[in-house]
Amino acid sequence: MPKLCKFTSPADGKPVYVNPEQVAVVYQFKGQPADTIIAFGKDFLLGVKESVDEVVAALERASPDKAG
Repeated sequence: MPKLCKFTSPADGKPVYVNPEQVAVVYQFKGQPADTIIAFGKDFLLGVKESVDEVVAALERASPDKAG
C-alpha cells in the first residue's frame, strides 16, 4: 500500500491527503491564485498550494514502485 501524501488546501489551509496510485495528472492552474491541480480522472480535480515540482516529488517518494 502506498504512503499517503500530505498537501495543503488553498481554500482554508487545512491538510489534504492523496493516494499517489490514484493520480493521473498534475498541472499548474493558470488563474489567480496559481494553484497546482491534481487530477484523479476525468471527473475529480483537487487544488493544492504546493508547486507542481513539490507535488510530483512527494508523489514519487510515496509511490511503492519507484523507478530506479
